[in-house]
Amino acid sequence: MPRGRCAGYGLALLVGSVLLLMTASAAALSLALDDDRISLHARGASLSDLMHQFAHFGVDVAFDPAIDVRITANVDGASLERTLEELLDAFTYVLTWDVVPGPLGPLTRLAEIAVYTPGQRERAQPLPDVFSDFQVVRAGDGSGVEFIADEIIIGFAPGADINAIRVLIRELGGTVVDSLPDLGLYRIRLPPGTNIPALVARLARNPLVAEAEPNYAYRLPPTQPRTGAASPNLQTVPVPRPDAAPVAVLDSGLSMMPELDGLVLGGYNALHPNRDPVDVAGHGTQMALIASGALSPDGRSTDAGVPVLAIRSFDDQGVTSNFAMMRSILHAASEGARVLNLSWGSEINSPFMEDTLRTARQRGLLVVASAGNEPTNRPVYPAAYEGVIAVSATLPDGQPWPSSNYGDFVTIGAPGTASFPIGFHGGPGAYAGTSIASAYVSHAIGLYLQQHPRATPTQVLRALTQAVQADGTPRNPQTGYGVLTQDALKRFLGR
Repeated sequence: MPRGRCAGYGLALLVGSVLLLMTASAAALSLALDDDRISLHARGASLSDLMHQFAHFGVDVAFDPAIDVRITANVDGASLERTLEELLDAFTYVLTWDVVPGPLGPLTRLAEIAVYTPGQRERAQPLPDVFSDFQVVRAGDGSGVEFIADEIIIGFAPGADINAIRVLIRELGGTVVDSLPDLGLYRIRLPPGTNIPALVARLARNPLVAEAEPNYAYRLPPTQPRTGAASPNLQTVPVPRPDAAPVAVLDSGLSMMPELDGLVLGGYNALHPNRDPVDVAGHGTQMALIASGALSPDGRSTDAGVPVLAIRSFDDQGVTSNFAMMRSILHAASEGARVLNLSWGSEINSPFMEDTLRTARQRGLLVVASAGNEPTNRPVYPAAYEGVIAVSATLPDGQPWPSSNYGDFVTIGAPGTASFPIGFHGGPGAYAGTSIASAYVSHAIGLYLQQHPRATPTQVLRALTQAVQADGTPRNPQTGYGVLTQDALKRFLGR
């Protein structure tokens, strides 16, 4: 995105009735950002509190903690740049601007601000909560639905008046912090404490809005430790040929290890695109090992590698947002992935997520997702969306894993136990879960696509279901069309 820089020091431009006060008083503070405009009402608030408000609205802030001044201000729709010139007259500051693209046209957004005492740039420190994990809240209706605090995702009606939309966002006190131009969606940050479900219900009646959703939160499934398992079945497999299409593993990132050398084509951090996709949780590395073939489920072996694209979609606590996951999916498609491995699930049925996966499938991607680690017989998404390959887990003897979810949405069963040299929020050891089964099916499809690079998703799915149906058993809720046994894998790959 285009960026510009602006520095100011010692400027004295009058904006509204801004006045710096050096004494404390009863503090009150409200802030709204609208493109390159600002509405600020403050009485005796600290400059530090104001910087935290900027951070709340998605601005990356570096601030000298030694600065201790109070501000009083009363401006509405004023120039953001001119207002900051007046407020920060006694300090050195640097602004970095972004342009957010989308159907509304380019929107200017303050992306970064650094404030420090003249000559003391090294004292400006990132605010502690700028790069924190997702802030998750739960709906108060007893449903247990979780979403990101103070955020919504909006798609506006085709042909809606741009000026009217800007007025609506201003009335909400919202700030556009990001967009997905391919989908026509905006992520909007709202004032602290906003009642998100009530706001979404109100927006559903607004003719300017085609669809609005909370920015739903998803969690990685707790893969379950097991006892009595063997050591990790790590192996060095041949590096795939350069033109082999990768499996995109949308998970908690990646920790490199020798067995993955030559198998990882690239990485991406969907949470902080300027950072490496480092895996603190461990789950993403586990799934990359399975999907690439560097590690096989218990009792299995492989003689070929599959390239993987490691995308960090979940934070260190194993949480992601709907928006971050949708951005991950679009990035995987843009990087030439042919398979999406989604080793997670939720009972939240998001139309935005469903539309995003439909777009991915239309671009030729096969979507593989885990069916869930609780035997509820309820649909789990994204596995239950149309066209997604939903995978349940089986034990080494081929029987269903007792904790695997089941239901009419299940497409296939696959081995769901493995021993890892890295843990998920824990130490190395043996684990079980539909996450493992999903990654194993993604690996198998990756191998098939190396043999049949021009195969369509429909052709791949037909070959897979035919391979597991060879024994003639009817489709069932536990394992769908059948289990991807070693013999079924050989049939699938024509071996």
